[in-house]
Amino acid sequence: MNIVEDIRQELKAPYGSVCRELELPYSSLMRWRNRRRAGKRLVQKPGPAKAAPLDLEALHEEIGQLEHGRERTRGTGALYQQHRNEISRRDLQALVEATRRELRREAGALERRIEWLVPGAVWSMDDTKKHWLENRFGHMHLVMDLGSRYNLRALGSEVQANGWKVAENLADLFHRHGPPLFMKMDGGSNFGHREVRRVLAESWVIPLVSPPYYPPYNGGIERGHQEVLRQLSARIGFGTVSPRELFLQCEVSGHEVNHKQRQSLGGCTACQALVAGRSFHRRFGRRQRKEVFEQITSLAVDIVAALGEHTATINETAFRYAAETWMQSNNIIRVVRNGEVLPTFYRFWSH
Repeated sequence: MNIVEDIRQELKAPYGSVCRELELPYSSLMRWRNRRRAGKRLVQKPGPAKAAPLDLEALHEEIGQLEHGRERTRGTGALYQQHRNEISRRDLQALVEATRRELRREAGALERRIEWLVPGAVWSMDDTKKHWLENRFGHMHLVMDLGSRYNLRALGSEVQANGWKVAENLADLFHRHGPPLFMKMDGGSNFGHREVRRVLAESWVIPLVSPPYYPPYNGGIERGHQEVLRQLSARIGFGTVSPRELFLQCEVSGHEVNHKQRQSLGGCTACQALVAGRSFHRRFGRRQRKEVFEQITSLAVDIVAALGEHTATINETAFRYAAETWMQSNNIIRVVRNGEVLPTFYRFWSH
């Protein structure tokens, strides 16, 4: 308003001419002028005035507890209904979007990428399902060597592989390729089956169980799944197949992915990388595997003692961190964030 009045006085022109010069709606200028004369705010937000006081700090805490995705936040509507007398929907949405952006920035800053350096050292297994079969899900059980990205098994079936089947697969793969030192897996009942544990223990394979509800921990096999799924989709299209056909197509899709040349492997295929890394098994017999397990367990005990907590969750987390520290210290993995190699978690490894 002050700028408009100054220009009007300088040019000795009416308000209409000044508005045309500034490309300002004449009706808006008159509305602001009348509000200023009445002692009111020039610009008012649309909608009824909010009467109840707003505890902004408490609201921020509630927003932080919502389920934030990359583009949307679940629960925003219910939160607005709870505070509709205190804040407008537009202002609440702005706060939610700001919180979501901040969480994305924090997640990006903390994002770590693990590079698997030694073929044969760490395997991973997982299950997935999709509507491949008529009127029901088809299932795929995948076992992958993370160092070479070799799909050791892509097993298609009309039912999820139970504990006995998982154990049978592992025993066969250990016989064919030699057992890895570590096996990454989620906490599914089929992977926690007593027969699976027995097969792992007999070969001194150390299980690394993913934290609940945190798929990125087993991100390597998640990406492997996507590769095999894309290959499978290219082969069978969008239709459905028989259980026998699903079994064959999963096997062929895993085989084809294994023979793609990869820049990350220096132009080699996953198959070639796995063969080149087989010397790893000769360095880790039963005695060496037992020593590794004891070292990791000892470090995990130190971590729990340093944290001052003794719960099942803390113990599992400490064991995962200790295993990662051991792998970093022995050049089995490299942990990178924002292009920089991170140091090991704990410096008291020599204890």
